[in-house]
Amino acid sequence: MYTFLLQSNSIPNEILSLHHMSMASLWCLLISVIVAFGVSFGFTVLILWLVFITHKIKFNVTDATLTQFNFTNNDTQLQYNLGIYFTIRNPNERVGIYYDTIEATAMYKDQNFDTRLLTPFYQTPKTTSLLRGRFEGQRAVVIGNNKVSELNSEKLAGVYSIDVKFRLSLRLKFGIYKIIRVRPKVECGFQVPLNFTGTSSFPWFQDAIGCHVDY
Repeated sequence: MYTFLLQSNSIPNEILSLHHMSMASLWCLLISVIVAFGVSFGFTVLILWLVFITHKIKFNVTDATLTQFNFTNNDTQLQYNLGIYFTIRNPNERVGIYYDTIEATAMYKDQNFDTRLLTPFYQTPKTTSLLRGRFEGQRAVVIGNNKVSELNSEKLAGVYSIDVKFRLSLRLKFGIYKIIRVRPKVECGFQVPLNFTGTSSFPWFQDAIGCHVDY
């Protein structure tokens, strides 16, 4: 009777041991798959990032209109109406770009006088997109003493030096995957004549003006 009991108890122990070994093997396999996937995904992201930063997006200002740019109240209030046209070039052959946020800030003599959000869009590889920004309104500005002479000279000439800075939030699309969020900054500087008719300032933009892109 005792022998029978010992033999009957030994079978479940063997099965339990095999079960533990199988579970351990499955866990090892699962961990190996996760690690391999993580390494592969990380390597893919790194390659995509290197490709993107070596083929930067290209910003160019192609035209601008300035129909109002009046200083009042001892040059502390600015009334303005500025329109800019610019292109964005995606030079990458396989990387699409989602422009989720396009924040444009217009500046004069280091003073921010307006900020606008432009419409988000998706840009396919190897394409150029034409966009337009409009800044209109009135804003209090403080021109530094070292910039007053430049302001007076530009008033006489009727041509103003404007800076527009962009803050972007992008997602890169590779195949069916949308990976990596990038937040580049773009700075554009140009001169534009005051023209009440709002017609193109073509002589000033006969050649597109390139902007500086910084990641």
